[in-house]
Amino acid sequence: MQLSKPSELLELSTGDTVTKRNLFDLIQLSKVEGSAFWQDRSWLIGNTPQQGINWIGELPECRAVLIKTKPGSYENDGWAGSSKNVYHYSFKARGGTISYTEKANRVLVNQPDYQYPILLFTEIDGRWSYEGHFSVSGIRDNHVVLERTTLPLRESSGASSRARQVSASSETDDSAAIDALLGDGNIPRTERVQLIKARIGQGLFRSRVAEIERCCRITGLADSRFLIASHIKPWSKSNNAEKLDGSNGLLLTPNIDRLFDKGHITFEDDGRVRVSSQLPIDVRQAWGLDAAIPPSPFTHRQRHYMANHRNMVFQQ
Repeated sequence: MQLSKPSELLELSTGDTVTKRNLFDLIQLSKVEGSAFWQDRSWLIGNTPQQGINWIGELPECRAVLIKTKPGSYENDGWAGSSKNVYHYSFKARGGTISYTEKANRVLVNQPDYQYPILLFTEIDGRWSYEGHFSVSGIRDNHVVLERTTLPLRESSGASSRARQVSASSETDDSAAIDALLGDGNIPRTERVQLIKARIGQGLFRSRVAEIERCCRITGLADSRFLIASHIKPWSKSNNAEKLDGSNGLLLTPNIDRLFDKGHITFEDDGRVRVSSQLPIDVRQAWGLDAAIPPSPFTHRQRHYMANHRNMVFQQ
């Protein structure tokens, strides 16, 4: 197919193909007002010199990220399994050194916060084949793990949509904290990677939380494949030790994680859930908040963090 405007990238269907020339022209000329590919300033497509990764709009909250890749081109690039639901993509490096402050890497690290879709293209027979929408589900030392999503991450409806609304202030805090961390040369690179992983509930932080919490405190689900390690005291407000402290975390299903992270619910020291009066009743009913499993008390260290959540995050 032939693309003429940047917004058409969000309308592609899995399996659609575009020529390399068409996509190259779209990326370059989206920045030229009056060109055939111009839409408006909010649809400018930023690019790296290598052209492997692009972003639509301004950082940190861009509209989408484009990844164009040939599986196997780099050591860590390629599909994980035959289902084509998980793709590993390498961070960009200069002279063998990865800088997380580079825009091409920042748009990957920040994606879990801002939930913009990642549009993955792979090279097939000299053309770009669109593989679908993806999201960052894991961060490794030198690459990210991308997982397929069925819909653009910002296009949902009903109770789920309302519960996913985020405050501008919390997103700004997280973005500023990530930028500060990535640029802190006093922290060893391996530690910075662990701290970044902790932001999306991965790595050392997740394993430490799992030693304390065995299941979701609302649904009772214990299958770790479907649980998120969520910080009690927000990651951006925690010091580096608190970011990795297992007592500063809960294992929650994704819907409950969003409610907790945005202050729609919190917990008492004895484990009882408290629901915000601002939460719509249909969300409360749809996600089973009135049928939570029997509560279990928190440890002394967990109570310290939970008090912070009740005072600073919870919406009364």
